[in-house]
Amino acid sequence: MKINYTKNRLKKWARPIILVLFAVSCFTAQAQFRSYAKVYSDNIKGGATIFGNTLTHIVNSNGSVDTAKMNNNRANGNSTFGNDNSNIRYVDVDGSALTRNSSTADLELPAGTNVIKLARLYWGARVKKSDFDITLDTFQRIKIRFGTSTYTEYGAAHLDKNTTGTGNSAVYQYQAYTDITPFIQANGTGTYTVGNVAASVGSTGSGGNYAGWSIVVVYENMDVPYNSVRVYDGFQQVYAGGSALISSVTLTGLNVPSGALNFRDAKMGAMVWEGDANLKMDYLKINGTNFQNGLNAIDNPWNGTITDTGTHVTTKNPNYTNQMGIDIDQFYVGEGYGIQPGDSAVHLEFGTEADQYFPGLFTFVIKTKDPTVVIDKFVQDQNFNNVAEAGEVLTYKLKGKNIGIGNANYCIVIDTLPYGITYVPGTLRIISCAGLTSDTYLTDDAGDDQADFNDGKVIVFRVGTGADAYQGGILAPNEEFEVEFKVTVNPADINGNLPPIINVARIDGVSDAFEKFTDDGTAIIEPLSGPLPVTLKSFTAVLLRNNMIKLDWATLQEINCDRYEIERSFDGRNFTKAGTVAGHGFTSLDMYYTFNDDVTGVAANIVYYRLRQLDIDGKSSFSKVVSVRLKKSTGFTVSPNPFNSYVNINIDWKDNETTSVKVFTMSGTEVFSKNIKMNKGTNYVQLNELSTLTPGNYIIQFNSSEGKIFKQVSKL
Repeated sequence: MKINYTKNRLKKWARPIILVLFAVSCFTAQAQFRSYAKVYSDNIKGGATIFGNTLTHIVNSNGSVDTAKMNNNRANGNSTFGNDNSNIRYVDVDGSALTRNSSTADLELPAGTNVIKLARLYWGARVKKSDFDITLDTFQRIKIRFGTSTYTEYGAAHLDKNTTGTGNSAVYQYQAYTDITPFIQANGTGTYTVGNVAASVGSTGSGGNYAGWSIVVVYENMDVPYNSVRVYDGFQQVYAGGSALISSVTLTGLNVPSGALNFRDAKMGAMVWEGDANLKMDYLKINGTNFQNGLNAIDNPWNGTITDTGTHVTTKNPNYTNQMGIDIDQFYVGEGYGIQPGDSAVHLEFGTEADQYFPGLFTFVIKTKDPTVVIDKFVQDQNFNNVAEAGEVLTYKLKGKNIGIGNANYCIVIDTLPYGITYVPGTLRIISCAGLTSDTYLTDDAGDDQADFNDGKVIVFRVGTGADAYQGGILAPNEEFEVEFKVTVNPADINGNLPPIINVARIDGVSDAFEKFTDDGTAIIEPLSGPLPVTLKSFTAVLLRNNMIKLDWATLQEINCDRYEIERSFDGRNFTKAGTVAGHGFTSLDMYYTFNDDVTGVAANIVYYRLRQLDIDGKSSFSKVVSVRLKKSTGFTVSPNPFNSYVNINIDWKDNETTSVKVFTMSGTEVFSKNIKMNKGTNYVQLNELSTLTPGNYIIQFNSSEGKIFKQVSKL
């Protein structure tokens, strides 16, 4: 909107630049009609989107729409035309006498099941009091329908306005909103028609008329990665009668997750009233850097466009490129705009020389990066002969590392000692750990430091930066730890035999989105009296597409093996029997087992499994624990694992493109790399080039547009 006084502009060097600064500070009352506040704040599998349309357009003297002016945008989104001194008339696509104006736009959401968490309908216009007195409830109402159904009418839950003039000559520029969450929940994706907004029409030289609407939707979708989703709204005037104006507000709780951001990892949305495509010298700065993309020019970001990441949105009627009074833009800000992991606020600066506009709504969707913490366990016997002898001291070392791209939070290592060994008091030791003092012995008591010995058998280490006597700390990407404790081997039984000592340690924590992760490390030492009754070669679990989890395990030998009981857990702690598979008694051959578990109706995100192997004489032992994620943003399975010479990979991909797959050692050394052509959907990839790798643990990594995807595998 061009203001009258600009006919007598100051020289360029003397023009006032009007700034609105979003920062962590108090706001200036005269510059702001309503302070910006959080409408929605959560970390969810999902995101936020904004859609809407104009309710006015330019009409020729013969009554036809001037489509040339409405679609005059250049490649950068700017135009020769604006709504000032233009013959503005209502858009009315529904042909119904129930609405004075109407237009449509489509709500589009990701594939899969979307649960609507929030939906707000915003509308705004320039209106003369003599046309519609919007201080009255009857003119604060709006109508919406889905498809061709009947209209539902809503009243404004809140209305903000900028008023010029007095009495019946007053002119309002306003924004109103109402909550329509149940309405969107009931209808979902598709075409929405909105209208009957109070707005003035015709030509005016003191600022053109305009009207429009938008809907912001927050959705949850288990097929979408975790995101930090924030929605803010308010009503701010950028430009106030020609006087220089600087105003600041507080946008808190942005909660940028850990892990370096790629360009597409952060997306910002904005809904702004009354930007003009023909008036340049506007700008938006994000943390001090001028924003621009293909359709939002650096000198005129608010140019009447409705765009999504630099492309015109076309799923609307009428489908103009210049809305003449409303901007709805969503754009990537993950790189180049100073948004850093851990930030709780973002600084936005708006400026203009000749225009006037009203920012009303902002969204931020920032991808939460997952940690991938791996733990390995090692045992060394006192006599260095790799067998357990009665009374011998065994030293256990637990090593772990976060090889993912997000922080691992509240990290706790728990080791429950098996039958046959006894803890040596005073041997809890931190060898090294990010954020903690290295080479430190800790007490066995609870409540005084980062380690405890509980209930005569449970060893606990709280690791990572910030770990204390009560909670685990943070392992940032590439940070690692190593801890140690000692045990003694118990006396042999009355027959002079020692039990096999199979010990499993676990690390638990949560991602920035508070999604639980876990990993197990197993150490096995054979007794001097003989070999283990069962030598487990591998144990894997894979989610199939029919809600079945396929468990496979293999053994190198079996002595006195009666059966395997498959135990399932939803918390990684409490296990119940899910089924039984008979063993082979006595065999030195490699044996292979399979069990399918139906998880239809299981509400948990992760299911944990372990094998309870029972001997014919009733003795039993447990395998390591494996986990399966039921609801995942990207399918990625590897088998066999452990492998000998090759691996089969099933992985879901979002686009048709060529990407790289790499294999790393646990220390980060790249040992294999190749380019692979990926198709949209599920891809099958076989890596046949791994036979020369030395036995040990490795990481398989794919590079996708969403970031790096990891999977740990073992080479036999």
